[in-house]
Amino acid sequence: MKCSRPALLFFALCVIVASISGCMLGTQLHTETADPKTIRGTYDLLLYGCRYPDDIEHAAFLITPDKAGMVELYVPATSYKVKRGLPADQALAEANTHVRCGIRTVEAIRVLRIPDGSGGTLGFEVLPRYPATDVGGMDPLNVSYTLKDGKITVYIKLFPDVERELFRSSLGGGR
Repeated sequence: MKCSRPALLFFALCVIVASISGCMLGTQLHTETADPKTIRGTYDLLLYGCRYPDDIEHAAFLITPDKAGMVELYVPATSYKVKRGLPADQALAEANTHVRCGIRTVEAIRVLRIPDGSGGTLGFEVLPRYPATDVGGMDPLNVSYTLKDGKITVYIKLFPDVERELFRSSLGGGR
């Protein structure tokens, strides 16, 4: 079977577009578990969510002030607030309170280190863990970090299956 020239050109174009778009999206940064007792220093605290009593979208981010200009949350500006220059213990206490806001039971708190893309630490992510039987499960939020051109974009959204489950339960469909 003989490949035609247009088919080869199309294939080459697809490879080039995929390569370029991969670079355009930036580098994914992966968080790792952190021990809250080892967190020291001063942080800017970004508090996301807690919009209404039954909200499950709660997250807090402790960002080192010298790297705060690198961070951009990819959410509406009205969905989070910033507190600047807090000591680590106060920032962690406020983050803990924030992710527990509302009427839902929070069984535990997850603290994850956020890398800065150059071997250092950008800050820490604080998320709630709900009961496994809760609508949305234990960890309903999908938080990801992308480094591009010296900026770190934080994407915060519900996992698609959690969105579907919440939509179904809001219609009275339950589990």
